[in-house]
Order: sequence, then C-alpha cells, then structure tokens
Amino acid sequence: MGETPEIAYWLALMSKDKLLSIPKIEQIFNRFGTIEPLWKEKPEFLFKRLELSSNEIRKIMAFRESAKLENYVRLTEILTKEGIRVIKYVDKEYPQTLKDFGDYYISPPLAFLFKGSIEQIGEGVAIVGTRECSFYGHMMARKLARTIAKEGYLIFSGLARGVDTEAHCGALEATGGKTIAVLPWLDRIYPSENTKLARDIIKRGGLISEHYQPPRDHPSLQARAAFVIRNRVISGLSRCVILVESGLGGGTFRQATIAIKQRRKVFALKPRRDNKEALEGFEEFVKMGATPIESAKPVLKYLEHLSSNKSKERRIDSFYAKHF
Repeated sequence: MGETPEIAYWLALMSKDKLLSIPKIEQIFNRFGTIEPLWKEKPEFLFKRLELSSNEIRKIMAFRESAKLENYVRLTEILTKEGIRVIKYVDKEYPQTLKDFGDYYISPPLAFLFKGSIEQIGEGVAIVGTRECSFYGHMMARKLARTIAKEGYLIFSGLARGVDTEAHCGALEATGGKTIAVLPWLDRIYPSENTKLARDIIKRGGLISEHYQPPRDHPSLQARAAFVIRNRVISGLSRCVILVESGLGGGTFRQATIAIKQRRKVFALKPRRDNKEALEGFEEFVKMGATPIESAKPVLKYLEHLSSNKSKERRIDSFYAKHF
C-alpha cells in the first residue's frame, strides 16, 4: 500500500466512538499538522510527545491492531469518486454552531460527510416532527420553512416522511431558499421515495452524515441508533428548533430533549385542538421550556435578536483590537 491519505486516518477514528476526545485529537493535529502519529508511532512516543494517558494508549494500540486502514483508504477513493467531502473538526468549513455545544454525552462529530452545492454551511433553523402528520401539520411545516428560507436562513431537517419532507420542500419553494438534510448514512436514501428530493436538495444545499453506509455490527440495533445520533447534528447545526406535531414518544421528543441539552431555543407549533396526540406532545414541550408559536414571526424575531447581539459583539471586539 502506498502513502496513506490524511482523510483515511480521520475516517478510521470516526468509526470508533470516543477513542479519544475531540480536544485531544485537535491538539495533536495542531501540533503536528496530521494525526498520523496515532497510527505510526510507538507507545513511548504517544506517552511522551502526544501526552496520552496509559488507558488512552491501550485503546489506541488495540484499535490499531483490529482496524484495517486499507479499508478506509478505499472508502476515501469511493467518497472522492462520488463527490462527497469529508469536513473535519479542524477545517475552516466546519460549522461553528456544531462547536458551540461541548457536552461529552452529545459531543459534536469529529468529522462528517457532505455532498452538496454550498461551500460554507451557514446559520439556519431546524424543522422536525412526526412522520404521520395531519394536513395542518403538512401545510404549516412547509409554510414555516418557506417563510424562514425566504429570509436567507438554511432549513435543516432529516428527510424523513411527513414534517421533514415538507420542511425541505418549503425551503426549496422559496426564492433562493436552501436546505440541508442530515441523514444516518449517505450511500442510499431512506426513505427511498425521497431519492429525487435528495437530488434537488443537493443542488440547493446538501446532504450530511457521519456514515457512508449503515453500521454493520448488529445492523438493526445500530441502524436505529444512527437515526437517534443524527438528531444531535440536526439541532447542533441550527440556531433554533421548531417542533411540528408530535406525541409524547418517538424521534421528535428525543430531538427536543437533545436540543435543550445543547442550549438551543426550541419552538413548538400549536396544533389543532382536535389532534389530541399532537396536543399532548405540544403541552409537554411547553413544560420543557419550548415557546409556543402559530407562525414564523416569533422565530424570525428571535433570529434577528441573535444577529443584533452578534453585531454588537463584533463592534466591541473591533474596538478592543484597535485600542488595547
């Protein structure tokens, strides 16, 4: 095997959850300009130069013995052929919003795969909800997305049936609207009926995932987990999250819990009174701290407030840079 591309090392580390903390990996990269020493150097070097603990070194050495680096080299070639970029935590293209939460339990991705037409992932709003929404839920999810996208914000969602699909379509309906779908994996679209929609999203935004294929160990269990894990990316990319029609269980409820842990502002669309299941979920979301809404107006007002605060911070930073 010839020279190993840097991306292969990152893809390998992505496959092993919590092998090392992200700050530790970032520190190694900043010091050496590569993470190759994790794969090439002896334990003494890892201890003295990389300042890894004995436990970390044991995990690294065990992983080096079990992992087949050539598989990740081949994956690098596949991704390049399919026009999929690997955006690493240390890259300037990595969204700052994903770095804004640092809880170890829901830590951001070490890297992610991206296929799309935008070079830099900007600020946006997540719109998520039930797969089995009412006509009102379908209509409002699309309307909310269209209105917010028209103002220049990205719409993030998960490409699932129901609310997610409407959110993506609403964003694409807006003049200049852009949307990003966060997926459990990239090699095939799920659900399959959204394959054509995914192609349209690539032209006006992109697809994101931490996996190219579904995890192979215990496929059914791991595949279900991948859907849950991707939720932290949907809300992590976003400045706020809108919940549309959900009962007390399921993915939307988990998404709300994760968003709150990530310190994201959560809005909940008030459902029609005859939708008892959605009404129960809505009332619980409000108890959890979500702000009830009936239109996009409060969301846009919140985003405007965030932008105003950022402008003030930039002016203060500029003042101190000039005078101190």
